[in-house]
Amino acid sequence: MTKNNEIDLDKIIEEFAPYITTVIKNGTDSTLTFEDKEEIFADTFFILWKNRNRLNINISLKSYLAGIARHLIKEKYRKNKTFYNIDDYENDPISNINMYENDRELIYDLEQKIKGLKEIDIQIVNLFYYSSRTIKDIAKILNMSELNVKTRLHRIRKKIKRELKDGGI
Repeated sequence: MTKNNEIDLDKIIEEFAPYITTVIKNGTDSTLTFEDKEEIFADTFFILWKNRNRLNINISLKSYLAGIARHLIKEKYRKNKTFYNIDDYENDPISNINMYENDRELIYDLEQKIKGLKEIDIQIVNLFYYSSRTIKDIAKILNMSELNVKTRLHRIRKKIKRELKDGGI
């Protein structure tokens, strides 16, 4: 992958393009445009090239590139104010609110369920979903452990999902 102590970017792109395309495809949904996904792809290899002099030759290039792509996906969702679903976060009405933008009844019901939460849980929901703060940031802001924030988010989602389901939605 190197020639004359320089990385051979063309060879790396040729070898890892299908893999990075799969990472991007599996890590995104229809809220990102083709152009957004193309930008993430190009930026992944640009960042590799930009950091070429600081690379540790013992690292797995495949893992490194996948990590860059995942980070860029996350940043794109944050920038677009949409919500990134990672494995920890179940596929539920809160994290998929953008899919229901035209469904005013669901949004109203969801807002009512959120208003019925404890004040601390409302703050967590607002910081995580509406302010796009990380769990780490929320923990600092609310002076809680990250585990506590994650647990509360999990329970909030589970409760709201159950209540929406019981309500026929």
